[in-house]
Amino acid sequence: MELRERAQGMMVGIAVGNLLGIPYEGGRWNANSIRERFGDGGIREIAAKQGYPDDDDLAQAIVLAEACAESESLDLDDFVHRLWIWGEINGAGMGPHTKRALISYGGARPRRVLRNYVRYGELPPPDLPWKPQGMRARDASYNAWQESRSRHSDYNAGNGAVMRCAPVALRWVSDDAAIVRNSIVSAAATHWDPRCTWSAALANLAVASCLRGETVDAEHLILRAQGAIYQYADDLEPYDLNVEPPAEVAQAVRDALANDAAIGELDIDHPASGYVIKILKAALWAARHPENFEDGLSAVVSAGGDTDTNGAAAGAVLGARFGLNAIPERWRVAVDEIRTYTAPIAAWQPRQPLERYADRLLASSQAMD
Repeated sequence: MELRERAQGMMVGIAVGNLLGIPYEGGRWNANSIRERFGDGGIREIAAKQGYPDDDDLAQAIVLAEACAESESLDLDDFVHRLWIWGEINGAGMGPHTKRALISYGGARPRRVLRNYVRYGELPPPDLPWKPQGMRARDASYNAWQESRSRHSDYNAGNGAVMRCAPVALRWVSDDAAIVRNSIVSAAATHWDPRCTWSAALANLAVASCLRGETVDAEHLILRAQGAIYQYADDLEPYDLNVEPPAEVAQAVRDALANDAAIGELDIDHPASGYVIKILKAALWAARHPENFEDGLSAVVSAGGDTDTNGAAAGAVLGARFGLNAIPERWRVAVDEIRTYTAPIAAWQPRQPLERYADRLLASSQAMD
């Protein structure tokens, strides 16, 4: 299979997984209620509708793809500024960790004008976006993390860094060390916790292996990440990383990639469904166990928990592993139809086909080889 097909599958897979899972995120939905409603076959159809901007899982992946395609090495300040603009103009689905970081960075809440338009009918202000007037990017993310630690000591490591991280793996697909370095920077923009930065790095090494047609092994995955952290020790020193992964992260890798791992036994359902360890398990399980795209993605989303976010991460992995043509045509058509919607306001930004972002990332990667 050509790398381009896998690359396009990765980007489209993010959207498919996100949209497949959106209607079943939280509330009354969990693995048991999904099974009662859909039976053993699980969720198989995209029920999300037109009328909304891209949700945060996909939208932030696009922001990251643009940043990666335009740089030789991801810059924390640049990426946080791009996220701030996204928060001002779109902001749909923004999670609490990202919100806290952007508030610290901007000096005010991002206005989320497209989200507020489709939800409340509010017309956007004329001065988009505001210039951020808060902390510098590094301090904003670190401050948000410290605030969350005082409130939620056990689960203050959210999944937002992993849901969006896959474009990094494609941009530096042939360079494991660069993948780890840039994954950590991409995560630390809003999720400073070492469990988040480590999880993004490991998830992206798995995505890169799938893009390259390689098998993903637990111990080898951890060793690859450790080697990269050694190589970029000086550059990564500000991010407070230990060369040993956090114990919960290492255990998640081994659990998800075990020979007999079953998605229903990996505890990705409630409570604390937004905990980063859960999305890491979903992504890594998808890197090894499913036999095809549809069954794998359906299994992850039907396992409950943060269904749209787990679906986005697993969709990226499965798309990289099986390629664009393995994604069911009805799902690709649904994604295209949903994303053709344009609201009648000037702030609405026309949406580009997701395959174009994959092509841009691949071109940037090949230009560096």
